[in-house]
Amino acid sequence: MASAADPEKGIEDAEELEAVDDPDTMEFCVAKNINFEDLEEGNSPTQRLHGGSESELKQMVDTDILSEPDLTINATRELFPFSIVWGPLPCLTWCIPCVGHMGIGDSQGRVHDFAGPYCVNTGRFMTGRVVRYYQLSKKEMKILREKGSPSRVWDRAIAEGDRKYQGLMHNICCQNCHHHTAECARNAGYRIGMVDAAILVLLKGRSVSLDRTLFAFGPFLLIVLLVVLLSLVH
Repeated sequence: MASAADPEKGIEDAEELEAVDDPDTMEFCVAKNINFEDLEEGNSPTQRLHGGSESELKQMVDTDILSEPDLTINATRELFPFSIVWGPLPCLTWCIPCVGHMGIGDSQGRVHDFAGPYCVNTGRFMTGRVVRYYQLSKKEMKILREKGSPSRVWDRAIAEGDRKYQGLMHNICCQNCHHHTAECARNAGYRIGMVDAAILVLLKGRSVSLDRTLFAFGPFLLIVLLVVLLSLVH
């Protein structure tokens, strides 16, 4: 005769299934899958993904490699190592060109950006393609070297910023992508605010390409041209 089922075990199984099916318990942002404790201990970060699948990201830090970091920009793959990046926000940027979305590239070039409430993207820039970027200068890289391996120091600083902002509500004025970028840079030892970050990338940074620049600022120029023509007619 089959033994009676344990009612307590049945309740536990039901609770486990309910937790898995509950969308509120699922994590959608890549940055939430990073094991930040490993970074704090100086180890390479492990990834925690649902279903035991392999990580979508490469390791942010390679503690065995202490050589000069690779600063090569790869716009085709959207890789901008040691850089602050900027992209346009449709409609807003068309009316006010200095308004846009900001992120920060880790040592391997993947862009981290505060995309919304409790969400920090990694390698998936919210606005799509990067239009402008500011890469750390030799003098600024020296600050990282004084603290150890530039890659380790920079990536750890970004990981700390990601962990903080993935637990915060997004506010378009007081707590946004610019604040997240500045926070990451300050963690690395730079005295920088959200306005400073915007000035660096917009005034001292570089454009990725002409077509991306036209895509970002072309609508604004067309609006200005239209306004001028209408004013001449009247």
